[in-house]
Amino acid sequence: MKAMISPDTTIKEVVERHPGAEKVFGAHGLPCAGCHVSARETIREGAGVHHLDLDALLRDLSRFINDGTVPPAQARAGAHAKAPPMEKQHKPGIDRVVAVMSGKGGVGKSLVTGLLAVALQRAGFRVGVLDADITGPSMARLFGVTARPYQGTDGKPHPPNSRSGIQIMSMNLILEDEAQAVIWRGPMVSTAIRQFYSDLEWGTLDYLLIDLPPGTSDAPLTVLQALPVSGVVLVSTPQGLATMIVSKAIKLVKQLGAPIIGLVENMSYFLDPQTGRRHELFGASKGVQLVVESGAPLLAQLAIDPALTQLCDAGRIEEYHSGDYETLVKNFVTVLPALSTAAAAR
Repeated sequence: MKAMISPDTTIKEVVERHPGAEKVFGAHGLPCAGCHVSARETIREGAGVHHLDLDALLRDLSRFINDGTVPPAQARAGAHAKAPPMEKQHKPGIDRVVAVMSGKGGVGKSLVTGLLAVALQRAGFRVGVLDADITGPSMARLFGVTARPYQGTDGKPHPPNSRSGIQIMSMNLILEDEAQAVIWRGPMVSTAIRQFYSDLEWGTLDYLLIDLPPGTSDAPLTVLQALPVSGVVLVSTPQGLATMIVSKAIKLVKQLGAPIIGLVENMSYFLDPQTGRRHELFGASKGVQLVVESGAPLLAQLAIDPALTQLCDAGRIEEYHSGDYETLVKNFVTVLPALSTAAAAR
């Protein structure tokens, strides 16, 4: 019997009832078949938004359901040619690339990147940190690194090392004055990130952590599209505004197909050292909400810790220890096997 599909059937229902149907939608230029929008969007609505031939789409869907035929990619009349995806740069010697992002500024992405780098280094992994926040770099200051990239015996430029041997590359390390403003447009920022990754000789690394700037535009797009990212760690705070903006970052990461390793809620609370009382200065935790949205675990809730602030200002983040930090380390190490599998598959 010939399968019939109504134009008012939701895209999600078609895909769930007939696995593989998303390929038919994709062939017609409807990429939302695998995203949350499809839960409410009908075939008719999707075709209208993307200016597709509804009748042709329905015919191809019916044919797929009947005999499994997936049509070739359809040319869309009047549509602009779609740019081919960026070719990913694979740097020999770097096993896994992990991006740390948020979308929101001021939530502690650099801090979490630094803490994860220290944790991996202590666990015996070879680690590097690429500071992709070109116009607002802070990674070198956290680690107390002031040396410029140097030319090795192989004649190639190498990033300098922190006290414990973590390789660090940050824009501040090639400026005449670290307070100098970097007034660049997006294409220059993207080029610098790719050059930091490909032109420097990182040697053999188990993990290269990339500290991303706020937003969901040039720098995150460059890293997620041009570099072989094994996974993403998202950083937020309990503040509702931060949660809303991190939700946008989650959607970006999912749309680009990168795995979300986990979430870190920074500034989750403050523990009064005299009374031992816990104060949630930015409100109740929003971690569960982000876990549901991302489908990834909450790796840790980090407290506001004046001791950590002092160490970071002094460039001594590698000396930090705390209960929350140990939780972050334990949970992150737990997800590493899955991350390794994802890296091998990409």
